[in-house]
Amino acid sequence: MLPPGSRGTKIKPPRKSIVNSSGGGQPIDFNSSWDVLAGAIVQIQNKNVSNLSYEQLYRKAYTLVLHKFGTRLYDNVKELIKSHLLTKRTELLMVLANNADGTNRERFLKSTLNEWNEHLQAMKFISDVLMYLNRVYVREQNKLLIYDLGIQLFKDNVIKYNNNEVGGKLTDILIQEITKNRGGEIISTKMYINKIIEMFELLHENNNIYENTVVENYYQKSFEPVFLSSSETFFQSLVIQNLAFEDSFKYLIETDQFLEDEISRINLYLPETTIPKLVDLMDNIMIKNQLDVIINLPNNGLQTWIRIIGDKVISGLQTSTIDQLKYLKLLYKLNHRIDDNCELLKVRLKNIIVNQGKEFPQLIKNVLASSENKESKKQTTNTPAFANRWIESILSYKAQFSVVVKESFDHDFSMEQYITTAIRDFVNLPSKIRQKPENQNLLVVNPSELLSIYMDYHIKQFSKPNSVKDKKQLDSISTVDEFINNSIQFLRFVNDKDAVEAFYKNHFAKRFLNSKGFNSNGHLRIDIEDLVISKLSEELGTTSLDSIIKMNMDIKSSKDITSDWKKSVGEKKDKSIVDLDLKICNVSYWPNSMTKDYKKLSGKEPDTEDKFIWPRYLKQTISQFEQFWSEGKKNDNKSLYWSPKFGSIDLKITYPSKTYEINLSTYAGIIMLLFGPSTVNSMDADYVSPFKDKRKLTYNEIKQLTGIPEADLKRHLQSIAVAPRSRLLIKTPMTKDVNETDVFELNEKFKSPSVKVKVLTVSASSTTKKKSSHEEELEEVESDIAEGRKHEVNAAIVRILKSRQSIVHRDLISETIKQLQSRFIPSNILIKRQLEDLIDKEYLKRDDENRNLFHYIA
Repeated sequence: MLPPGSRGTKIKPPRKSIVNSSGGGQPIDFNSSWDVLAGAIVQIQNKNVSNLSYEQLYRKAYTLVLHKFGTRLYDNVKELIKSHLLTKRTELLMVLANNADGTNRERFLKSTLNEWNEHLQAMKFISDVLMYLNRVYVREQNKLLIYDLGIQLFKDNVIKYNNNEVGGKLTDILIQEITKNRGGEIISTKMYINKIIEMFELLHENNNIYENTVVENYYQKSFEPVFLSSSETFFQSLVIQNLAFEDSFKYLIETDQFLEDEISRINLYLPETTIPKLVDLMDNIMIKNQLDVIINLPNNGLQTWIRIIGDKVISGLQTSTIDQLKYLKLLYKLNHRIDDNCELLKVRLKNIIVNQGKEFPQLIKNVLASSENKESKKQTTNTPAFANRWIESILSYKAQFSVVVKESFDHDFSMEQYITTAIRDFVNLPSKIRQKPENQNLLVVNPSELLSIYMDYHIKQFSKPNSVKDKKQLDSISTVDEFINNSIQFLRFVNDKDAVEAFYKNHFAKRFLNSKGFNSNGHLRIDIEDLVISKLSEELGTTSLDSIIKMNMDIKSSKDITSDWKKSVGEKKDKSIVDLDLKICNVSYWPNSMTKDYKKLSGKEPDTEDKFIWPRYLKQTISQFEQFWSEGKKNDNKSLYWSPKFGSIDLKITYPSKTYEINLSTYAGIIMLLFGPSTVNSMDADYVSPFKDKRKLTYNEIKQLTGIPEADLKRHLQSIAVAPRSRLLIKTPMTKDVNETDVFELNEKFKSPSVKVKVLTVSASSTTKKKSSHEEELEEVESDIAEGRKHEVNAAIVRILKSRQSIVHRDLISETIKQLQSRFIPSNILIKRQLEDLIDKEYLKRDDENRNLFHYIA
């Protein structure tokens, strides 16, 4: 016969009833039939099936079921299998008992699996014999099929018998082996662990597995909770072990490696239902509960690695280390496992960047102070050297973080936004921060002013190449583009765009008014100014830059007028006329700090004490130009005022030793002209050389003869009589400060290595204890900004009221801030103040009943 369970085996039910049709047959003897079946089942369990007749056995089971012996048959089979399994259980425990040293736990696992597999095979054979019992009795009584009954009996009489004795030992061994593997030890039981867990999954806890209920198995009820509990203990011990080094980087590396290994391990051992539970457990214990701890480790936490970026930026380095990028990548990767948005990392990173950025000004000042250049030791925060270093450091800082976002943060745009916001926060650090005790030593700078200084410096550099190398550099468009791109990029960090415009306007005016004119590279300056203004207009809008655009038009107009004037002078051939490069400005467009007192300084304003007096050398030229200005009636409606406050004068002075071409400010030049010859023409008969004349003038005499304001007069006298390299005059007594009793005369011993000499004007702070010119200028600019903001707030409020007609106070405040935030963020106090101003001017009114409601007055 064919072996049982093969495809060729086919047991057919009998065609005729075993009972005699006449009713005279003998009754069925259950015991004799059972003895045959029981012997066969024992033979099957003992793997001795070759001599069994499955058709005969099937007929006997069929007859017993047909004669209503199904219950006795089912129960007897159950007891017989149970008895067999209890014997096998004892044998398994003996296997384990014979290995008390624990070195051969593998044999116990192997023996258990063998018994399990043999039991399943035996249950297949037994199920074939009792097929009719399954088909009729089991279904009618809603009992377990014989095969499923065998699995249930194995669970109850082998695994869970005697308070889960074998199951507990199997669980302990599996957990011990997995723990050894987690610790890095190579184990030989991997195959057995997998098979045992598969066995646990087949051992259902619900006896009636055919009901429409969730079936829980031995693995889920008994093994999984113990495994997760032991895993929790292991993970916690691993955290303590890794944190003991107080090394954030090492913790991240060890944790990341363990997580990868553990996921590979559990994918091999565990069913899919357990994997997410174990992953959550790992993430919570090893990452979520420890992330803030490892971020804030004092010696090697996130702050340490971010500080590396800042230190490199300050020192001028441009590259990130591999370890640094790897650390941040691991930190981001682990944070991303527990939070897709990485909120904790974002918050901590932003705080660290802001705190580090606050230190930039002081660090940069220290670097400049330690420079070998002696002049740099006197640098303040409003100098080109500081502005260049600070802005370039911040742009480099941002560029470094762009690399971090790309390499470490997986191009996460939200991370880049947080970093940009953090940089913007410390760039726009308010001065009120000084009021806090912990920030007393914090150096706070004005980003709007420094950006304007930065742009002013580079525009000047590009406008006056001094060597072939500089010209080649200037010819490189990428260099100019780089400067403009840097300026625009930094501008986007600055909140107060209107302040940038005000400072740029001020520096723009000074560049033009203090420049030497349109000779040399004047045309180049205009080209760069046009390019910069064009880029600023794209960023800020032409409306806000309207006055600067008109100032630039004045510059171009001045160039054309100068050209026409020089042609007119050339035609007249009048040698008494001084060569002029004219700068004609419309007062309404130019900064108030530049144009204030222009009438007084022009010398035309009558009844003014200490009015400015133009020297006789220039009066003829002034008169001739005024005549030229009024010709043709094109300037009839324009008043012309001369201002000596800006610009420069070129003097050719013949000293006993050499003739020098000296460039100095207009005020300084006018002072020097006081010591010139008594006649303008040196060919006159009564001409006497100034050095032979030895004219001496007191401070008060110079002041009376020129009308130069006292503060400016002292500064320029100090520039030409005290400064060692430009001592054109001798001051008696020779002291640093200029006093009213001082006497001045020409310095006939003046010498310079170069024929061309440029006299620099000393700063106001070195000549007076009063406010420096920069401080006064800063106050003027801030006053202009404050005044401009009043008008912008007024305009915004009127626009809102005109479109809404009526609006409540809260919504009006919100809408006003929203409209103006691209230029500046107005304070509530400013908005309320301007509301009252507009009410007084009858642009709007309060509601008679609701004081928080405003109405537009058409």
